[in-house]
Amino acid sequence: MKINEFVRRTLLLQLESAYPVSLPIETLKQGVFLHGLPANRRLLEKELAYLQDKGFVLRLSNDICPQAYRYKISAQGIDFLENEKRNPSRI
Repeated sequence: MKINEFVRRTLLLQLESAYPVSLPIETLKQGVFLHGLPANRRLLEKELAYLQDKGFVLRLSNDICPQAYRYKISAQGIDFLENEKRNPSRI
């Protein structure tokens, strides 16, 4: 697995653990860092955009500060992780 695949999987697992609550990127950044992976904001934004394009993650506007997005796993993302447990594959 490549580093970006580990980062994506870590992001999905964090969001699944928080479900149905959404998380800000700073919280996700800490989780990726604690998992021993590169955790710069630019990389996370790129990987979250990829996961959005795949339909696995939703980006939500923050009511208090519209520029600060929050992220939430989608039903498709949860289904992907469930399927991944049964049949390991790459994102």
